[in-house]
Amino acid sequence: MGIGITREQRELAEAVRGWIARAVPPEEVRKLLDAPGEGRPPFWDGLAAQGLLGVHLPEEYGGGGGDVLDLAVVVEEAARAALPGPFVSSLLASLVLARAGADALVRALASGERTAAVAWEAGSLTARAVPGGYVLDGVAPPVLSGAEADLLILAAETETETETETEIETEIETIGIGTDSEAGGTIWVVVDAAEVAVRAHESADPTRATAEVRADGVRVPAERVLPVGSAPVRDLAAVVLAADACGTAAWALHTAAEYAKVREQFGHPIGRFQGVKHLCADMLVRVEQARALTWDAARATQEPDNVGELVSALAAADALDAAYSCAKDCIQILGGIGFTWEHDAHLYLRRAVVARQLFGAGDVHRLRAVRLAASGVRRELRLDLPAEASVYRAAAREFVEGVRGLEPAAVRRVLAPTGYAAPHLPPPYGLGAGPVQQLAVQEELAAAGVRMSELGIATWVVPSLIAYGTREQQERYLLPTLRGEMLWCQLFSEPGAGSDLASLRTRAERTADGRWRINGQKVWTSSARWADYGILLARTDPEAPKHKGLTYFVVDMKNTDGIDIRPLKEITGESLFNEVYFDDVVLPADAVVGDVDDGWKVARNTLGNERVHMADQLTFGTGIEALLLRAGDHDDAVRVRIGALVAQAHALACIGLRTTMRQVSGVEPGAGASVRKLVQTVHQQRVAELALELLGPEGALREGAGERAVHGFLLSRCLTIAGGTTQVQLNVVAERILGLPRD
Repeated sequence: MGIGITREQRELAEAVRGWIARAVPPEEVRKLLDAPGEGRPPFWDGLAAQGLLGVHLPEEYGGGGGDVLDLAVVVEEAARAALPGPFVSSLLASLVLARAGADALVRALASGERTAAVAWEAGSLTARAVPGGYVLDGVAPPVLSGAEADLLILAAETETETETETEIETEIETIGIGTDSEAGGTIWVVVDAAEVAVRAHESADPTRATAEVRADGVRVPAERVLPVGSAPVRDLAAVVLAADACGTAAWALHTAAEYAKVREQFGHPIGRFQGVKHLCADMLVRVEQARALTWDAARATQEPDNVGELVSALAAADALDAAYSCAKDCIQILGGIGFTWEHDAHLYLRRAVVARQLFGAGDVHRLRAVRLAASGVRRELRLDLPAEASVYRAAAREFVEGVRGLEPAAVRRVLAPTGYAAPHLPPPYGLGAGPVQQLAVQEELAAAGVRMSELGIATWVVPSLIAYGTREQQERYLLPTLRGEMLWCQLFSEPGAGSDLASLRTRAERTADGRWRINGQKVWTSSARWADYGILLARTDPEAPKHKGLTYFVVDMKNTDGIDIRPLKEITGESLFNEVYFDDVVLPADAVVGDVDDGWKVARNTLGNERVHMADQLTFGTGIEALLLRAGDHDDAVRVRIGALVAQAHALACIGLRTTMRQVSGVEPGAGASVRKLVQTVHQQRVAELALELLGPEGALREGAGERAVHGFLLSRCLTIAGGTTQVQLNVVAERILGLPRD
């Protein structure tokens, strides 16, 4: 997977990857370690012939008719291969020049006739107004690929506006170029490299060295002044560099995981050890978050009201740091071989370091994002469904109108017999709806302001009964459950078997008359005291290995003798969890769901027609919104932490939207769903922790403002335990997604 999620974007990524592998193999990149290149690389004409220099540009510019997201897909793949030369800088320059309307220069870049680089800040460069233009003096900050470019886009600080400067601005506007610079502000100009003094640095990244650009009385005519501001240039640079960073991080993750599969120590591949698994899984989380943010930033470059600025800042913050940290962790997993000059790992670390040093570490961009978010800037995520959705919307509207204004529980009771309470289920319990129809129904419910009560544990019970239950079981349980008339609990975990359900010891023995006698103890059972029914996993064959020999039962919690439910008081002082004791509990023969000794398969069942969720349109949530309201009361150290949570919240929302879009288009969901599940709980904990911390002494009290904050903090501790601990989930991600060896 990568930044792109559609079939077309994935095909583009594969094509770029294949061409670079043939045209610029790793040994060509390594040659630059000894002799850094200057000027146009030998493969430049090939890039142009493949259309990779203008994939994002309109066809009238000689481009491919794509957009910034297509550019991000290409940049990510180029970065995976550590493609040297002024590729990234030229693409960024073409974006800026296209935004400025400099058509001839854009065409020259798309055709490969010219190369370009961009200075992201003014440095000491100043622009003095003279008749017909400006005169530049000073030195720009280090310019990425500056020595390999023949066009340079530079920023310069103008002096206090004079009569001459006013005349120049009038002249610029007259010829249709325009300028948005203010008195004493920044202007952006494009100059030929031959007009300034360019000196290549001894760069930490020799594959695309930086350069010093010095101007000494360089005259810039009015037509070379670009009508762009600093914010758009910075935002476009953030998107391009974030995509580049995603490629660096992706290479590091892939290299580390593949090495961990084959490198043996102590008689086992190192990927079998939990410490290595967790490090690789953490890298995957960082990569997926960076990709999601970069994907959305690429889509938002034309959004109004500073929205693009917000999202690009979030993308730069996460992606640049992800490349840096993943490159370091890759070397850690590689061990000694990763510390050698011969291995490519240091090339990617160098690239990550230089990009981060030039454009700023993540905290710089997090502060910018917090400033924007605290001022009210928000990104609304939208999912555009295909045309067929209109048919589903129209069909749903009649049923939705019938429940408008009802309480959530009543909505469920009315809609359950129609199939609209669970459209993803097969008839007669649902509509057999695919992703598009499910989302269309959700949209209609939301548009009408209709909320429906949740099923809780029954969400997992219903699919298992549909797939494995007898007709009698389905008739007895399914519609009453979907109507909200039956409350369920899950009787899986035991004192010695929390996440490790293979170690279950509760016994189920068949009696002479075909019934089942249950003895044992379950724990951490939510809602057991008021549940009508429970789903129970018990061991029916103690000699069977691992997950074999378990059977899935339905238990009548209200009318079965021998069940003793004891509340467990939690750290909040509340009692949601329970211990449940089974003392010679007798269940009828028809309590078994599925085959005897095959209950693990029933418990893990998910229907092929899975439920699809509509992503939230506003991405921060109430906890983040509360922190943003208080951001102005605290110093930069606190604002950086808020910024990290803002980025994570938006990444989670984007991952959810990307997963949904994949389902709608019939593409495999990818790693997003697993990563989202892993990150969400930790994120909620961090929000609760910071909310409490910012209260200061008030947070020591369980009264006033402290009461809610203390309760939220204490309650959040269960989030990384319930449903499988974070550590176990990291193992699952490493094994199932990255393919690392199982313990």
